[in-house]
Amino acid sequence: MKRFAAIILAFALTLPSCIKLDTPRPQQFSRTVLMYLACDGNNLQPYAETDLANLVRGRLPVRTNKDEAMLIFLDDGSGTPSLHRYYSTSEGNVVKELVKLYDKNFNSADADHFKRVLDDVEYFFPSDHRGLILWSHGTGWLPPGYYARPKESQSAASKSFAQEGETEMDIRYLADAITRHYEFILFDSCLMATVEVAYQLRDKTDYIIASCAEVLVDGFPYTSLTDDFFYDHSQGTAGLRDICDRYYQFYNSLSGMSRTATVSLIDCRHLDELAAVCRRIYNAHRSDMPSVDPNSVQRYYTGDKHWFYDLSDYVSKFATDSEFSEFSRTMDLCVPYKLATDWILSVVRVRTHSGLSTYIPITSATYLNNYYKTLDWTQDTGVLQ
Repeated sequence: MKRFAAIILAFALTLPSCIKLDTPRPQQFSRTVLMYLACDGNNLQPYAETDLANLVRGRLPVRTNKDEAMLIFLDDGSGTPSLHRYYSTSEGNVVKELVKLYDKNFNSADADHFKRVLDDVEYFFPSDHRGLILWSHGTGWLPPGYYARPKESQSAASKSFAQEGETEMDIRYLADAITRHYEFILFDSCLMATVEVAYQLRDKTDYIIASCAEVLVDGFPYTSLTDDFFYDHSQGTAGLRDICDRYYQFYNSLSGMSRTATVSLIDCRHLDELAAVCRRIYNAHRSDMPSVDPNSVQRYYTGDKHWFYDLSDYVSKFATDSEFSEFSRTMDLCVPYKLATDWILSVVRVRTHSGLSTYIPITSATYLNNYYKTLDWTQDTGVLQ
């Protein structure tokens, strides 16, 4: 879920706009970053307004011949869903440029509609390098509505990212909707740093930035992040690490329940290797795994939501020393950077944080397990047979 309440201020956006015709740009863009805000009918509308206002306060790309494009898709229920470009003039003025309006019935939590927005971005702003920020509710890989209503009698598609009314996007359909490669995907949503989600998206992006735990309503500190979004990520991960640093520092400076942050930089290019290592370990310890006491494993969930545990801590409970050494070396490649506060919402003590969570199968959860078996991670590792 995204997100837990915090005190915020709302800022109105009063920026000039100009309408663009439905014709593609004549040139190739050097870099585009799309922020996809899905907040219609899911109680996040005021927080989207604040995050967007904070983004605009940052250092937006200047419209030049090389044309870096900061694009915002917004569906907040207050008007027609829209795609805008935000940029600065050479004089420092911020321009909000309308790219496209969508039908009022457009459902931003529908994977086909999500794909339409991605296709439109590429149509108007064909780019060599792309970044994607996914902003909404999130519950990792869980089935539809399962986080709020964990009933084994359910039968529907799954909830992973975004929510509009009763519609929730399946992580498999989300992956299918992404038909172009992204340098990074940032999840400003709760609980998305699961190995199951990352592995499902491993061919779609080089890097994922996400949280194993909840993300508070304030989200990422966007005012300070725009330079990092447009960093040349082919030169290394400095810009992505800085995003993680700024997120962590923002929340670590707070107190009480607000001092809550876990953040991971996940290198998807090594996830196939991780799956192979885990498959060997799981196959060797098939009889040992059911005896692991979940209460002994680092958890990231709050309340009675027993589906998110630390992957490394889990594997350490049954792997041999040599197996765990190989696993840990691979994990270091998959999660080159991670940060966590000492507590999650003053409820969960963070004694270890590998940067990836996982599901520990619950024998009685037939519906949940049957869905889990459809995920790439489960099929390629054999963790649940």
